[in-house]
Amino acid sequence: MEIFKRTLKGNGILQVLQIRPFLYMMLSEFFSQLAFNMQHFVLIFIIYGLTHSNAAVSGMILSFMIPAVLLSVVAGVYVDRWNKKKILIYSHLIRGVLLLPFLIPDLNLGLIYFLTFSIAVVTQFFIPAESSIIPSLVPRNLIISANAVYAFGLYGSTLIGYILSGPILLLLGRANTIVFLISLFLISALLITIVKFVGKKKKATDGNLSYGNNFAFAREAKEVFTFIRKARKVMHALFMLTIAQAVIFTFAVLGPGYVTTILEAPLESLSLILIAPAGVGLGIGAFILGSMGEKIKHKWASACGFLVTGIVFILMPFASRVTSYDFIQNLNSVLPGVLDINILHIIIILAFIVGFSISFVFIPSNATIQIETNEEMRGRMYGLLSSLIGAVSFLPVILAGGLADVVGVGAVITGIGLLMVLLSAFYLYLIKL
Repeated sequence: MEIFKRTLKGNGILQVLQIRPFLYMMLSEFFSQLAFNMQHFVLIFIIYGLTHSNAAVSGMILSFMIPAVLLSVVAGVYVDRWNKKKILIYSHLIRGVLLLPFLIPDLNLGLIYFLTFSIAVVTQFFIPAESSIIPSLVPRNLIISANAVYAFGLYGSTLIGYILSGPILLLLGRANTIVFLISLFLISALLITIVKFVGKKKKATDGNLSYGNNFAFAREAKEVFTFIRKARKVMHALFMLTIAQAVIFTFAVLGPGYVTTILEAPLESLSLILIAPAGVGLGIGAFILGSMGEKIKHKWASACGFLVTGIVFILMPFASRVTSYDFIQNLNSVLPGVLDINILHIIIILAFIVGFSISFVFIPSNATIQIETNEEMRGRMYGLLSSLIGAVSFLPVILAGGLADVVGVGAVITGIGLLMVLLSAFYLYLIKL
């Protein structure tokens, strides 16, 4: 019993989960992200059902991406001026309200685009508020553990949302599914209302949107770029998070083609073959990082995680050849038939490694931003990050599919892996300077 108590006391994840305001916010984050990610697939199903057009679906995806490019920095400035708790509550409620028109049968496509664009605009205020509020809920020595829990909840809810969106839509029908998503946003808002956090008081002029305050607005936006030029740790963290997220978005475009053409598996197995193992790997990585706390060196963890992910991407298109090696064939000869190693087993392992290694990029990098920036600037920093991710991801996401049609999915994935290895080498060079 004494050993158990010492283990409990020394485990950062268990410690941070005992902080009730943080626990309530993580529950709110889980439900809201579950609703947000399920909403993506539900809207895709609705639009495709109305139009039977892939171009129409692309329009919906772009309507989500464009606000991130155009508005994230602006949103970050106002997040630093406004009460972050109220931003979280109102963003949940507004997104829930914006889903109400989807209860109308045969909704006009133009209105659907307008609503999805509006939801994305609100989300640009939600993202920096949620990410920047964590240091106000936990002590500095538990920042890594808090980000590990945050990452686990974020990507766990994403995984569950992607897997369950189709079955829930089939089970509940369109109208009841929309009601279910609205309910999740309402639950998220309710949980935030009971969160208490200690933050610095805002100036009386905070949140002033008058024309005469535009100069102050521009100055506050400029402060972020001035700070980044001087704070190399933050610059490196932004670099790693931006590139890593862009890679994930690009691979998401290539995932269906990879499963159907290289693995020759049904498209419906995408979640089980790639997403689920990656989610498990990320969860285990998050747990390890959370337990290690401040013992880990942020910059080296990010560089190693990025490098390993790049190496796995290089290997993935060639995984089918591994099963022909004598070592694998000899191993299968002594294993029971049900345990024979095949390409799917290898891909599941590689997907697990990707999730595990990518956790070493996201969690330490986020922790670096939160530790190295003060409360008055944190919202702007995450607004800038969201804008960078949208801008850097935009072109690769558009080009990846067409390029894969020309040179093949495997070649594009290998190219991404090689680029990641080169970028990780460049990053290692930067952090040594």
